[in-house]
Amino acid sequence: MMVLSALRPDASLIEFLAHRARSAPAARLVGEEGAALAVLSAALWWNPPAQLLLVSSAICFASYAAWGLSDRARGRATTAGWTRSARILRACCVSIAAIGIVAGAGVLLSVWALALGTWIS
Repeated sequence: MMVLSALRPDASLIEFLAHRARSAPAARLVGEEGAALAVLSAALWWNPPAQLLLVSSAICFASYAAWGLSDRARGRATTAGWTRSARILRACCVSIAAIGIVAGAGVLLSVWALALGTWIS
């Protein structure tokens, strides 16, 4: 069993998110993944005016939950001694984190585009 310690007071955002994902139950991460994918599909289906904001935030939340689940699986594969599976899951974690970072930048840029959309004529 893994023992999680408390975060430092000056922990970065990445450390905070990693600690939160590692301490969350797997059922919660699966629920967050399902909710994010439901919002993503609804935003793509209905085509609302703020579609870019909804899609990028849904991808950001989905990648957070997927990273938490794959990090948990990577930890179990490492403990069991499955080195090849652990390497593959580590590559999955890195790619999912990269997708989440790009989606987070998309959230910021889409909020900026929505705010500037009415000013620029």
